[in-house]
Amino acid sequence: MRKSTLAVVLLTMVSFTNYVDRMVLSALAQPIKTEFSLSDSQVGLLTGFAFVLLYSFTSVPMARFADRSNRALVLSAALTLWSLATAACGLVKSFGGLLVARMFVGIGESGCQPIGYALISEYFPPQRRAAAIGWFLVGNSLGVTAGFAIGGWLGSLYGWRVAFFAVGLPGVLLAIALAASLRASPRQADPGAQPKAALSTLQACKLLVADRRFRWLLATNGVYSFLIFGPIAWLPAFFMRSHGLELRYVGTWSGLTIGFGMATGMLIGGFASDRLLRRSPGLPQWFCAATAVATGIAYWIVLSAPDPSLAFVATFFASLIGALGGPTNAVTVQNVSAPHLRATAASLATLTISLVGIGLAPLVIGVLSDALTQSIGRDALRHAMSWTLPVCLITAACHARVARLLEGERQAANFAPTPES
Repeated sequence: MRKSTLAVVLLTMVSFTNYVDRMVLSALAQPIKTEFSLSDSQVGLLTGFAFVLLYSFTSVPMARFADRSNRALVLSAALTLWSLATAACGLVKSFGGLLVARMFVGIGESGCQPIGYALISEYFPPQRRAAAIGWFLVGNSLGVTAGFAIGGWLGSLYGWRVAFFAVGLPGVLLAIALAASLRASPRQADPGAQPKAALSTLQACKLLVADRRFRWLLATNGVYSFLIFGPIAWLPAFFMRSHGLELRYVGTWSGLTIGFGMATGMLIGGFASDRLLRRSPGLPQWFCAATAVATGIAYWIVLSAPDPSLAFVATFFASLIGALGGPTNAVTVQNVSAPHLRATAASLATLTISLVGIGLAPLVIGVLSDALTQSIGRDALRHAMSWTLPVCLITAACHARVARLLEGERQAANFAPTPES
């Protein structure tokens, strides 16, 4: 097996494990709530804030450490940490213990995406990176589905504690395989590949943000994630409230349509981005601008469909279309960044995505829904989600701006698509 193919296979497995371990708590939330007599706010703290806060702000220092050292070994250590922390969730005896364990899951998983992107950039030239990153992101999408399915199945048969052990401990074996297989990466084999690795974290961030392409990419990642993660966070509740479906039915079909829809979109988007990049550096961004508008329309169809079966079919296509831009967003950050700053650059993009998409978007929809409930009733959530869809136009405008910048600086040395970049 070629070294680059092995790298993609292993990193896709890591990203799959990342999302299985992340989502399993959501699948087991109800029995955990019952055993510890938790409130919904405490459950929300476990599944959201406790994870996202540390995940967001530890990703930058961890990525910077990876840029200065061996990225594969740092990722292997991070994988070991979050896998053991996931398994530890099955040992806790209180809400406080579970909260601490989830914090360590967040710390470990904060290194997955940034370091994974940077490793892929070591093994693939710019013209082939988007497809490789597409496969890497497929692991995320399938991990969402598997996290719900494995957690629900094992939790119902053997109890929620066994489910945490079952999904957490195999990650340690994967970490060993990762360290053994990718330890001698292309960058590590080249002593001259890190001429500025001594930069501090603050200096590295300042250097990246000084590039206006990178600044616009951060903005684009933020509004793109708002468009994608806002609806996804509330779709199960929407199907229950507006269509009157049971939780078990909603969980199964939401997981399948969103997970497989996003996985398909990531693959198609990755291959399309690579092909378009060969013609012009700005074409992948114009493609993303078009898919952003199409995503808004697709989610409007989901929210407007009178029949739940039709709405689930539309959810699959909305998830697919929305995911088309994911590989382009990730790979463009890598392409405009110097090799010794790539994990750091990805961590800043991840920070933006986490705060705006995973943190802010669901909150905005929830606040709007609460404000509309008194006048609209159970359909308040449907209207609140619809009101946020025009962000697709802002997303498209940001992609267009990035496209113009890349086309205007086509001959710039930082972007030149050479195998050595």
